[in-house]
Amino acid sequence: MILGSTNLYLFSMFCLASLTSQVSLPSSNYYIGAVVEYHPIIEGPNSTAIAEENSENFIKFLKTANEHQVDIIVFPENGLFSGEPFPPIFHRSFYLPHSTYLPDHKEFKVLCRDVSSNVMEVVKSISCAAKQYAMYIVLNVHEKEKCLGDNCAEDGYNLYNTNIVFDRNGALIAKYRKWNLFAEVGFNKTPKPELSSFRTDFGVTFGQFICFDIFFGAPALELVREKNITDIIFSTHWFSHLPYLTANQIQAGWSYVNDVNFLGSGYNAPATGNTGTGIYAGKYGHLARIWNEKAANALIVAKIPKVLNGQRMQPINQNDTQIIYYSATEIPSVRRQILMSQQKLFSEDLSLFTSKLFRPINGALSSIVCHHDFCCNFTTDTLYHDDVNKGSNVKYYRYRYAVFNGTVSYPKLGIAGLEICSIISCLDDNPKSCNQRFDINANIVHPVTFNSIVLSSISRDSINIPHFPLSIDDQINPLNVNDFTFIRKKINETHVSLNYTLTKPYNNLMTFAIFGRNFVNDYFL
Repeated sequence: MILGSTNLYLFSMFCLASLTSQVSLPSSNYYIGAVVEYHPIIEGPNSTAIAEENSENFIKFLKTANEHQVDIIVFPENGLFSGEPFPPIFHRSFYLPHSTYLPDHKEFKVLCRDVSSNVMEVVKSISCAAKQYAMYIVLNVHEKEKCLGDNCAEDGYNLYNTNIVFDRNGALIAKYRKWNLFAEVGFNKTPKPELSSFRTDFGVTFGQFICFDIFFGAPALELVREKNITDIIFSTHWFSHLPYLTANQIQAGWSYVNDVNFLGSGYNAPATGNTGTGIYAGKYGHLARIWNEKAANALIVAKIPKVLNGQRMQPINQNDTQIIYYSATEIPSVRRQILMSQQKLFSEDLSLFTSKLFRPINGALSSIVCHHDFCCNFTTDTLYHDDVNKGSNVKYYRYRYAVFNGTVSYPKLGIAGLEICSIISCLDDNPKSCNQRFDINANIVHPVTFNSIVLSSISRDSINIPHFPLSIDDQINPLNVNDFTFIRKKINETHVSLNYTLTKPYNNLMTFAIFGRNFVNDYFL
């Protein structure tokens, strides 16, 4: 019997499903996804030796994932090829000898034990693992390619921060080269952003981007707008900033606004500001998330509802999600703990904002705060227990309204257009303290309970000005989706109304914000 290409594909999928119970089918209402939070090995004689040790640890994650019947797993940015201290210098001379060549992903080449290929052995080993465990694997690597011409560097190479995807047979089926580089001065960019997507045998098409890409329209938002992608792969080495850009906060907000399934895998190094991993289901909320105050290795495994015609095929169930932590014996990459009580957080420059002290009362307050011609309306209902903040050792958060419309400068990166309405926490009445938090071991009390917040504004209606609901509590956790509403409504040909409402009481808020990005005003190096 001779099979056509479609029948041959279905026949091979049937055979594969017969050989292993871990394959989700196109008819399944869900697939099983996993994301890794990894504290990498960064010390060694060179980047190749470091990658070999990290790849051995990756195999341990894959063994666990296989035990939980995972269909697709995501590893973090810089988790395999690490080695630079903070701040990263990204010397080409450091990375080039220990970066990998890659074939064209359109060849669907199986790299496992391919003696004809000049791909690095550590990358081949992950291809072999994908084949062994019949699992889709997303891996971040440093890729090099030879080049010629005026745009080629003097050393004759292009060097990319690249995500690659292996299918269940170990074949390289997708590749994405990071476009929005974060101070990665030694790396190259493609002539234009790539929209990278891949189709799986369980009927889901994924789009992918890396870390700082989430801050921009291309390629991140274009994947959703132009390709109608419903499931996103996100590898990251994120440096969290207060009050708006902590890792889980931005992942949750992006997933919510675009209503996509979002698999975010984070690099773990709390001493240098890196943690934050999660699986999110858009407006259905998070399935699980990780925020580590100290160095750790962990795996999230979840049943992720598929999206069909804009609807998820089943509700999310927290009982279908597991967070697995590894001991230092199981994954020995945490070789020494830096003495610290909590995750390092960076601070946004709020000096350009218009801010106003929030003076809590028992009852309702309304206020309008403007920055230039951009105004935000605040309506709050609070309980204020001023008796709990007495005593010399007691610490408690104060709050300010903070509004901004313009550009902010990021050193060595460029200028970003922002449009923000927010209530933010502060250590005291001085606005300079509003981008910090108390030590988690301090005696912290909570005199202010926000029964409700209604935050609203009018903005221009433009695809170049997306808005996100970004909020966290004092544990740096994003708010649950059942505890707020966010409505963007067109009011005329040129403008939209934005309304962000807190619907459940919180006494430990740190940030409640409508965070807008104005891409038109961007200028990045």
